[in-house]
Amino acid sequence: MIEPIKILITASDRQQAYHFAQQQPTQARSQQVYRNTLAVLVTQRCLQLLGIDTDLSASHSWNPLEQQLENIADLYIPSLQGFLECRALRECDRKCHIPPEVWSERLGYVMIELDEPYQEGQILGFVESVSVSELPRSYFQSLDILLECLTSEPQPEPTVQLSHWLKRTFESDWQPPQDLLNMVKTSVVRFSQPQPQRGDDPLRQQVEQLYRRQSSNLVQSVPLHLNPQEALVNLIQTTQDDEIRWQSAELLWELNPQHPVCPVISAKDLGIYLIGHSVVLMVGILPKSDGRMLILLRVYPLEKMSPLPPGLRLIGLDETGNLFFEVESRQQDDYIQFKFTADRGDRFSVRVVLHDASFTENFVV
Repeated sequence: MIEPIKILITASDRQQAYHFAQQQPTQARSQQVYRNTLAVLVTQRCLQLLGIDTDLSASHSWNPLEQQLENIADLYIPSLQGFLECRALRECDRKCHIPPEVWSERLGYVMIELDEPYQEGQILGFVESVSVSELPRSYFQSLDILLECLTSEPQPEPTVQLSHWLKRTFESDWQPPQDLLNMVKTSVVRFSQPQPQRGDDPLRQQVEQLYRRQSSNLVQSVPLHLNPQEALVNLIQTTQDDEIRWQSAELLWELNPQHPVCPVISAKDLGIYLIGHSVVLMVGILPKSDGRMLILLRVYPLEKMSPLPPGLRLIGLDETGNLFFEVESRQQDDYIQFKFTADRGDRFSVRVVLHDASFTENFVV
């Protein structure tokens, strides 16, 4: 096992760090950039000793503008076409601070202990991924793991294949237990469906309301020869309103999840990722007649009658990492959601963020 490696910090290193620090607008940012720069330089020299090439000029941390905007300390690794984050801590620090802006798009995280005179840096350990802002020293992994990560063939990030869901083939972590599916069914009725008036047949009243909403004819009713399930199938296949199509499809799914016209819906409990908050991410897909796909993303609390924690964010990123939607829960929100249309082959990522914790999943349609 590789023991912690001590690296000498040279006068040239301190001069470079001082140069970057002098360009910062505040004293706090100046100190932050100074330490970040030394952490990157110590890591670079360590990797050179291990025979691993690096490129400072391609690193975000070497860009003066990005230094002023974000707390970053990354080092570009050309062989892997990715960035290694280099986080500094002091001898007295029991935890290493890792800001949320560097929780993604990193090959991993190296922890470097800097002495206060800045004469020496010690590479303490490594972690492959993070989702919290404070990482205890006990979580640091051996430098053997770092070396293995940097010298092995890069593996593609796991991606959920939504087209496979249409064939009822799910990834292992997207096969929820039956009690969670029952919770999803309850949420569909509670969150999505029009509320019927009092009467003998609430289901037919719900379907009637959907028919009236999708037509300018306010008295349009369900065709007499169709039962409610057949009427919902007819609406899904004929309406031009995607919102009504979704609501009809969700109601049909609640009645008969195996119907071939139903949306495919699954869910994941995110409690383990969001510091114990019991919330569920539901994903639904519904094919359209033109070959495109309607996609529903919804986050709601696992416990009945409990609101979402305020400030929880549901975020969507396209395949280049650009934001294309963000929804944030407010006080007493039962759920938050976003619906959109995608083409087959489209890629996107979904991120659920609460305070300093987050969960991210990659999807391909």
